[in-house]
Amino acid sequence: MKLEEKAIAEFQRIYKKEYGKELPYEEAEKQAYHLIRFAELMVDMYMTDENRKDRLKTEPKGFPLDGVGYTCPICGQNTREGEAWFDKYGIKCLTCKKGIDRKEIPASMAKFTDKWYSKYDMESRFGLKTPTLRKWVRNGILKSRCITNDGKGVHAEIFLIKDDKGFLPPKELTESQTVQEEKDGQTWIRSEPCYRFVDPYKRLEGYEIMNYLNFVKADE
Repeated sequence: MKLEEKAIAEFQRIYKKEYGKELPYEEAEKQAYHLIRFAELMVDMYMTDENRKDRLKTEPKGFPLDGVGYTCPICGQNTREGEAWFDKYGIKCLTCKKGIDRKEIPASMAKFTDKWYSKYDMESRFGLKTPTLRKWVRNGILKSRCITNDGKGVHAEIFLIKDDKGFLPPKELTESQTVQEEKDGQTWIRSEPCYRFVDPYKRLEGYEIMNYLNFVKADE
């Protein structure tokens, strides 16, 4: 898609107004193009979502989605052809959908991801490894729910905050932060756990999980 020179010039004007410096024409053209493509993508996603919601009016229990590569918000896995399902709570893989049907987990988990922690969350936010989590669950310190593979084995294990009320804090208190780093002339952005920026003993005071954790300063 070729942008008009007038549109690129307008982008340069806005950039200078916002950041107080000139933006070279070639860079302005590239950034403007990416911005337009992003806007088009957002519109496409919105229209797709609206079409799915309209379809739910005639198929209220949900329906399978065509295509591949949908990410299940519950187990985090990407779907293959014929393995994605959509209902009023959004997209999920068929394995998690069947787990919901068996009442292994609440149906709302796919939509309200702030109400539970995954095993990855427990490691990235608290530094807890799988052996420790297994021990806690086995000793009754922590409760978990498992999504099975058609009633056998474990497809995914999750920890509902309501199941561990008073033990697990709200996820908003444990959100990671982004850090910008200059390396080899390039800007890199990465996520770091919140306990590197705040005192976890103050942030999570009163939650029982803190009785089982030991945080140390990064320089130690």
